[in-house]
Amino acid sequence: MIVMKLVFITPGMTFGGAERVISILSNIWCDMGHDVSIFITSSDKPSAYRLNEKVKVEYYDDYRVDGVSHFKLISSIRDFVDKENSDCVLSFMNDVCAYTILSLTGKNIPIIYSERNDPNKTNQSKVDKIFRKIVEFGASHIVFQTEGAKQCYSKKVQRKSSIILNPVELSRIPERKKEDINYSEIVTVARLEPQKNQELLIDAFNIVSNKHKDVVLKIFGEGSLKKKLQNRIDELGLKDKVYLMGTKSDVLNWIKESYCFVLTSDFEGLPNSLIEAMCMGIPCISTDCSPGGARQLLSDDRGLIVPCGDKERLAEAINIYLENKDIAAQYGQAAYGLRKEIDCNKVAKEWLKLMEKIVRGEN
Repeated sequence: MIVMKLVFITPGMTFGGAERVISILSNIWCDMGHDVSIFITSSDKPSAYRLNEKVKVEYYDDYRVDGVSHFKLISSIRDFVDKENSDCVLSFMNDVCAYTILSLTGKNIPIIYSERNDPNKTNQSKVDKIFRKIVEFGASHIVFQTEGAKQCYSKKVQRKSSIILNPVELSRIPERKKEDINYSEIVTVARLEPQKNQELLIDAFNIVSNKHKDVVLKIFGEGSLKKKLQNRIDELGLKDKVYLMGTKSDVLNWIKESYCFVLTSDFEGLPNSLIEAMCMGIPCISTDCSPGGARQLLSDDRGLIVPCGDKERLAEAINIYLENKDIAAQYGQAAYGLRKEIDCNKVAKEWLKLMEKIVRGEN
């Protein structure tokens, strides 16, 4: 094993899928003897996730990137990478990776970009498209979560790419006991933003509740659509059946006894909340969100997939679970099998194997 000095360049370490992955990988790599540093470009807030005390964290001192400070950010990234004597630099965000590539021009330091979402639905402004071109040309390697996301890029980019699933710390996934399951509770966990389309779930639940009077829906998350979603709940007369629960630091303990989990995103990378629900053995339903991460996870009869935006089909899927407990249990048991594929130690080693090849110049 090569002992490496690894650097993450990231906008922040607040709650989010990419941030969680960074924290998990950093902690494991430090425990394995590697030197890991995180440079935060756009926030002064501490990490929302536990970090190994050996992980070094430094903040860009002027994170308001406006006209005149782009060059300062580029210079600061270069200085940090030089100071850490980095063997490999990783970035999970399009714009930050572009700045990183510009900052390390002329240096023989591998840069790995990880695509976290649907490339055809995000980063669509003119500036973002310029950043993407910089990333496509300048990144040493690109890691995708799904084959669908990989196919959004050129053949040239695909030749310098890999697919690696999100890591999950199975030790923090609570045990789900059959005797504690609340067969009248449906849950979802996601930011309250247009991409996640919780309004679709509320509308589908309205159909379900006409038939199953005792079922409740709990929506975990915060975001810009909170007021709009509450208004929709009130309009449909569901205020005693649909609850906006906010963000919970121990959300897995809140949902472990739920009967089923539903994801209604219009587009998504590889959804952590869906992965965690599956790892608890909760029967899951998801929209067929691009670029195919949910379909990939729920393949092989590990859950139900419905078309995006179709409230009737979503209601039908929920009713299948509510009216067929044996079928739901079979899907939940199959979903539980995902654990062996996404164990954090396995995934961390996949990343290390890739980086060792790249550092050796074998990419």
